[in-house]
Amino acid sequence: MTERNEAVEAEASAVQAENEAQEAEQPKKMSLAEAAKLKLQQKKQAQAVGKQGQGGAQGGAKELRSQLNKKPNNQRRRMGV
Repeated sequence: MTERNEAVEAEASAVQAENEAQEAEQPKKMSLAEAAKLKLQQKKQAQAVGKQGQGGAQGGAKELRSQLNKKPNNQRRRMGV
């Protein structure tokens, strides 16, 4: 009788393993809210990785330009003075 029980248990575990494999192949259906949360979490992780890579200036500050590289003001020319 124990041999029979062991055979039944082995068969049940094999069927369960097949079911789990099929579930892994098929993508899970998720709600729109869950998808949005997942996307936001991935975005935050990507931003955190990007911030770690930055060296000096943080906060997205622009690089300073010297006065010589600035465009001249064309206001007088436009006004006709």
